Amino acid sequence: MRQELQPADDTGDRVGYTFHFQITNRGGRQACSVKVQAPNIHDATQFFRQNWPMIESMAREGLAKFDRNVINLAVP
Repeated sequence: MRQELQPADDTGDRVGYTFHFQITNRGGRQACSVKVQAPNIHDATQFFRQNWPMIESMAREGLAKFDRNVINLAVP
């Protein structure tokens, strides 16, 4: 899993953190990313880990629906 920090928005209290990961699909690996809005990296990481089953399910559904190499997920 790789993390990226995005520039802060105008509100000043939340930042977008992008987590990159890979999942297997049809015998190969597919790159995915999910962006989490959180006040800090610790909260973003905690959200990512606690919601991993939902994130993985959404990624697999996206891969099944769209035949693309990279799936980007927006989790509220």
